[in-house]
Amino acid sequence: MALPGKYLAKNPDFFEIYDGKDITVWSINNHQLEDKVYTYDEAIDLAGTGWYVIGMSVLLCMALEGMALDMFGFSVVVSSACDLEITHIQKSILISMPFLGSIILAYPWGYFSDTQGRLKSLRFSLWGSFILASISAFSPNWIVLAVLKFCSSSFSSGIQSIGLTLLGESCSTKLKGKLVIGVTFSLFISFAVYNIWAYFILSLDFAFDLGFIIFKPWRLLALVLALPLGISLVLANYFCESPKFVLNSGHERRAVKLLTKISERNGIKVNTYPVKRVVLHETTSLRKKDYSLLQSLMDQTFPLFKPPLLYRIVQLFYITTVVYATNNGFYAWFPLVMETFNTGNDKNVAADNLCGLISNYKELNNNEMCITSVTEFSVWVSLIQGVLYGVLIFIVAWLNGRKKTVLIILLFISSTSGFFIPLVPGRILSICLFCGFMINSVCLAIIFSYYVDMFPTSYRGMAACLGVMVARISALAGTNLVGAYLVTHCANSLYSWSAFVLSGLVVSCFLPPDKPKK
Repeated sequence: MALPGKYLAKNPDFFEIYDGKDITVWSINNHQLEDKVYTYDEAIDLAGTGWYVIGMSVLLCMALEGMALDMFGFSVVVSSACDLEITHIQKSILISMPFLGSIILAYPWGYFSDTQGRLKSLRFSLWGSFILASISAFSPNWIVLAVLKFCSSSFSSGIQSIGLTLLGESCSTKLKGKLVIGVTFSLFISFAVYNIWAYFILSLDFAFDLGFIIFKPWRLLALVLALPLGISLVLANYFCESPKFVLNSGHERRAVKLLTKISERNGIKVNTYPVKRVVLHETTSLRKKDYSLLQSLMDQTFPLFKPPLLYRIVQLFYITTVVYATNNGFYAWFPLVMETFNTGNDKNVAADNLCGLISNYKELNNNEMCITSVTEFSVWVSLIQGVLYGVLIFIVAWLNGRKKTVLIILLFISSTSGFFIPLVPGRILSICLFCGFMINSVCLAIIFSYYVDMFPTSYRGMAACLGVMVARISALAGTNLVGAYLVTHCANSLYSWSAFVLSGLVVSCFLPPDKPKK
């Protein structure tokens, strides 16, 4: 019986049925053909898990760490650039540059990833971010520094979404969620790493006159923070394109060759990989060569904002907004919290909780805009926090089958901790509760694993990159809102943010169940 639609023959045994805007891939068996037709999930599972997957995980850990250092480590660089004589307003503009850059180019990265390839997009992103971040270390003034940081963060903004998509499509379906969550561990390592590097580098005392600039420790720190991007760029040359992207583009034979190559690197003996035919078990987009760029962008984006994907994209965007606005907003002011703690001890201030310490810190009028060192206390706290969150990340990866439950629990801990910070006495307990409030950062890995799992291959890269854009907008807004009210209205600010996190918990309850109902 003939199936309705227009048949586009690729070979005597394989057809695509075109019924408008989408292509549904069908496999039609030929009794004379002995090769079994595998789905992509079956094919990638048969490719095994070995050195290729481990190596790609290492690559993405390094790339994500480079991205995080390029964005968040920049605040330390700005604070220690004393010779640029940066004012408070100029400092605010500089710190905003990494977020603005990633917001503007997140959308183009999604389109580039879904149309030109995951690996090509990742390499291009690493090239641009590494070169521009390195050049920024030689900026003669704050304006040049701002422009270069805007440009470097524009390139690095694609690393997270593209890299995690590439990993998710190149490894076993059983390990995909765990690896995506586990790789995100590097984001927490980077927080401790840049504090350690800053501690040792800023303690150096040198000044080299290069003619157009004086090369001081903060410039060396900027170069060191860009180093992981360069290492990732070298490592990226040893990996291949996502076979799923290639198959989705209509190149079955090339996809099989890539799957075979991956299986061999994973340790499977040559010529023993059984897959000769592979198909996608999902609806894919039809790309026409005569489409205009605008039409192509629309076709790549609009399906995400139509049923059935609309509900899920809005849901994920809201959860992303809650977590990133809270996490990045308070992380940006983490040095202030540590400084209030130190000031309280040094001055013997009679404050019994974090809000009291912040209030007294304001009264002591500590408004120095330039720092030349990172305190040893901050380094130890960041190390402990990084290890703690790292352990939690691995627990989350291990419990990947229960990620919705874990997400809800983490948001509950975060919301509860934030609510009790102004109420509970004791400096040490206040710092512990503050770290508990920041535990929502562990949710970042879970959120982006949903971006990888919940959308078709054709729109996955775009969905993830739009998620990054929403994340950066939220981070920028959160940073400014926290900075505006934390010092002047500490208790009310924490109550409001705790309620905001609680709303994210409520929305998370409507995510897909951990295990589908049978």
